Amino acid sequence: MSTTPHRHEAPPANKGLLALAGVLLAIPIVALMLVGTYAMDEPRLLGFPFFIWYQFLWVVLCSALTYSAYRIVLKARPHVPMTSTGDAFGTDDDTDGNGGTDAREAGTP
Repeated sequence: MSTTPHRHEAPPANKGLLALAGVLLAIPIVALMLVGTYAMDEPRLLGFPFFIWYQFLWVVLCSALTYSAYRIVLKARPHVPMTSTGDAFGTDDDTDGNGGTDAREAGTP
């Protein structure tokens, strides 16, 4: 009897999409590290100097880029449900390990 734990292979990830997600996450880092490109007073927007509103604009852009990267990673790494015990990948007709019955429905805690 083997004492080695069972290991199951995850489906392959789309490496091109993962690289795209990494680039999307790197864009705000690189853009904000180049302080010399936005360390100026003009143009002003609603009385705020360029230095301030440019950084605030990146708060919104960074949120959008992070969400986009998240959605791309979800697409690149397909989800494969595990059994309820977590020791194997489920099948299409038996994703929870109880013959298609949820543990709450079966009456077990």
